[in-house]
Amino acid sequence: MHKILIIGGTSESNKLADSLSDSFITILSLQGNTEKPRLGNYLSRIGGFGGVEGLKDYLSNEPIDAVVDASHPYSKQISNNVLAATKDLNIKLYQLHRLAWKKNPLDSWFEVSSFIEASFITNSLPRNSRIFLTIGKKNLEMFEKSHKWMMVRTIDKYQKFISKGRKYIVGRGPFRIASELINMRNNKITHLVTRNSGSAETYAKIYACRVLNIPIIMISRENDDAARKSSSIETIKTNLLVHFGLNK
Repeated sequence: MHKILIIGGTSESNKLADSLSDSFITILSLQGNTEKPRLGNYLSRIGGFGGVEGLKDYLSNEPIDAVVDASHPYSKQISNNVLAATKDLNIKLYQLHRLAWKKNPLDSWFEVSSFIEASFITNSLPRNSRIFLTIGKKNLEMFEKSHKWMMVRTIDKYQKFISKGRKYIVGRGPFRIASELINMRNNKITHLVTRNSGSAETYAKIYACRVLNIPIIMISRENDDAARKSSSIETIKTNLLVHFGLNK
């Protein structure tokens, strides 16, 4: 059977690995940022590759017949490395695109281009602001010096960021609208700071902000070239079957 490497980090990557496992030897690669990642009935590996050259060594030694980049929309460096490595080795690459959330007319979004810009805006908010911060662990340190009250949520705790004046909660989607409404009301949240991950599993917080009229500081994606990617797991699977002549 042909061997497919899936660069994971999203719920879609797990679903894709499940979908492909009946036709291919599927390997889901995770960076290792989450203590207890979701894993299914397929092969998996956890940890970085060591840049482009390390990834090229892995692809050659396995050997891998095709790669699907289903990494998180904000894992730009990983996607760049995958693109470079597969191009150098002439290995077929597919890219699974998670569509960004669309602003509803009732939403109050202030869109920014970077995490740094979001931290500056957060610091300039009124003193009594109460921030709900949901940006993952990687960029939390940019908000470390903020004097605003914050409720931070990540999949698992980032010990370095736990300090006085902040409430730290853990949680993994899918989240329910009712629980997000209760969470924001009970903690008197005035602003949400988040990134446009596009995940259906975490959209409930966006809907809750709409209901409660809470402004959102939305961190946009960098150079999101959706035209070159597929947003459908089924399309990726079909293309792989056609590529290897297994669609007959």
